[in-house]
Amino acid sequence: MIGAASVARAWSGYVDSLCGGAISNFTIAVVGELHEDLLGKYPDFLAFFVCLGYALLLGMGVKGSAFINSFLTLANLMVMGIVIVVGFYYGRIENWINEEGGFLPYGISGVVAGAATCFYAYVGFDSIATSGEEAKDPAYSIPLATVVSMSVVALGYILVSAALTLMVPYWTINPNAALPEAFAMLDLHWLKYTVTFGALCGMTTTLFGSLFALPRCIYAMAEDGLIFKFLGKVNRTTQVPVINLAISGFFSALIALLFDLEKLVEFMSIGTLLAYTIVSASVIILRYRPAITGLSRDASRLTLTPEATTPQSVSTLDFGLGQGGTLKTGWQYNWMNCVLGKFEPGACASLTVFIYICMCAGLCFHLHAIYQVDQRTSWWSLFTTAMFVFCMCACLFVIEAHEQNMEGLRFKVPLVPFVPGLSIFFNIELMANLNVLTWLRFIIWMAIGLLVYFLYGIHHSKEQEVTSSYKVLLTSNEAVKLRWGAIPPRRLNKSPDDDTRPIVDSD
Repeated sequence: MIGAASVARAWSGYVDSLCGGAISNFTIAVVGELHEDLLGKYPDFLAFFVCLGYALLLGMGVKGSAFINSFLTLANLMVMGIVIVVGFYYGRIENWINEEGGFLPYGISGVVAGAATCFYAYVGFDSIATSGEEAKDPAYSIPLATVVSMSVVALGYILVSAALTLMVPYWTINPNAALPEAFAMLDLHWLKYTVTFGALCGMTTTLFGSLFALPRCIYAMAEDGLIFKFLGKVNRTTQVPVINLAISGFFSALIALLFDLEKLVEFMSIGTLLAYTIVSASVIILRYRPAITGLSRDASRLTLTPEATTPQSVSTLDFGLGQGGTLKTGWQYNWMNCVLGKFEPGACASLTVFIYICMCAGLCFHLHAIYQVDQRTSWWSLFTTAMFVFCMCACLFVIEAHEQNMEGLRFKVPLVPFVPGLSIFFNIELMANLNVLTWLRFIIWMAIGLLVYFLYGIHHSKEQEVTSSYKVLLTSNEAVKLRWGAIPPRRLNKSPDDDTRPIVDSD
């Protein structure tokens, strides 16, 4: 919802820029401004109706073809190339070396805060990892594709940002339509309209993609029982979940109406950073979780016998849990066994990950508070920082002291737990640089989600439908000759005494 609302708001901002600000000025003159810090400056009715219009098109079964999406993306890339070339041609190095700010007007802390806000611009590379089953060599192609795609995107953003800040001073940039307004200041009005066309092409595909994926996600959650069942109903004619599309489209439009682009971007960034933090923590937890490796006995030796040979009714087949999550053997780990050996496999690693996240959060907010209150280094701040760093390193050492499960995945994150641990730290550091109002909106949003989950989702989730034990009944090859699920008549119990006869023999 936030992604669709932000794109709709940016779409509206570019159209308003084409009209010389007539739409925003008319809205403020007729409706007035929203004098509330949590909301935007004025209600954006154009963004509201854009969201509703695209949702209506999707509800009618209209799907963007691959040709149209490719054309719009190509047009956007061509315009980006024009922006870079023309921007550097008209750029002035004085905008980077002037006394009023220059290249780093807000210092390194401003760069980190800006990175936290603009982090959402890099979202999308995670879809590469989800295609591991389709890749021929995922261990090679997925890391390569991730690095190449991120490098190309980062290079494009860097060049466009450099061209923009070289053309005009940073304090004159309009956040709602930065590039068109910058070219208008240079009297390049023909390029202003060209850039606006390319941006609208890119944002149109993005908005369609956001509104197209959103009802599918809600449908999947409804099918799993996490949210209300009626949201999973699909229209027979259009094959679209119309009810949840209407609800999600309306709320996306409402968010676009009330919040400005800056607040929406920060809101998306904090949600994305939290999601990536959870993913990194999950990588560690799953890597040190005991994995079921299969039956502990050779299944080919297990046959059905018509007569009882043991007093048990069913022979129980144990699963091999592997060594994942257990403490490593060796003299360097023996001293840890008296404390960590009491935990179930995987439990210690999960608890340590939680402690590590708390230590990272404490260190990041501690450093942020020191910089905001007193930029001088004192002995107590150094001591506190050293303690946080020591605890973080100790947590990683405790996790590394456990055996990893050797489940044969096609693609696995290397250097666990150190790479996911660094990811957790950097994500939390970026989150700590977001402003207080962003955190307040995020807490309210999370409270609503948790309320729905604990009042409804946790009681209706299909994840509760699990087997109570690891017992398996094996059938003979004769079952292949029968209809699926059928039982040979001679295997049916004839009397209560037959219940004591085993149907599996290990000999």
